[in-house]
Amino acid sequence: MKAQAGFTLVELMIVVAIIGIIMAIATMNFTQSNDKYTVESYTKEIYSILMQARNDAANTNTQIRVTLAANLLTTHQDTNGDGVVDAGEPTTTNPYPRFVMNSNIAGGLPATIIFDRRGLTTNFQTINITGYSPNASPGVDCITIAATRVNMGLMTGGACVQQ
Repeated sequence: MKAQAGFTLVELMIVVAIIGIIMAIATMNFTQSNDKYTVESYTKEIYSILMQARNDAANTNTQIRVTLAANLLTTHQDTNGDGVVDAGEPTTTNPYPRFVMNSNIAGGLPATIIFDRRGLTTNFQTINITGYSPNASPGVDCITIAATRVNMGLMTGGACVQQ
């Protein structure tokens, strides 16, 4: 009689189980890595929008209002300075659906940052992004806004530490 070559059902089940465990570990690492890069991307994009708003306010000699909601950022060029979105005034909305944005401004969200005709603001605040995996550890997740500066940083001990 010839010996039959092949794998037993038990051997195949063990191999499938090992592959399943490896895939589960890889998926968890991918999710944490994806959270990290998404938070960093959102932070950098919001920073860019705020810097552009400051620049546009100074260059166009108009007031720019940036309104921050839980996961939405709206920019409005207030050409007549009345604080109301009038027909014909440029408005841009950017959604950030995966995470929640917070602000330390009194009254909570929605919060408005107003850049005057010189590109300055009196709305001192910190914006930070939360709701991501604790093991994600992004490089930046917050933005501080002062009269003449907008800086990115990392929330450490309840404060945004500039990076």
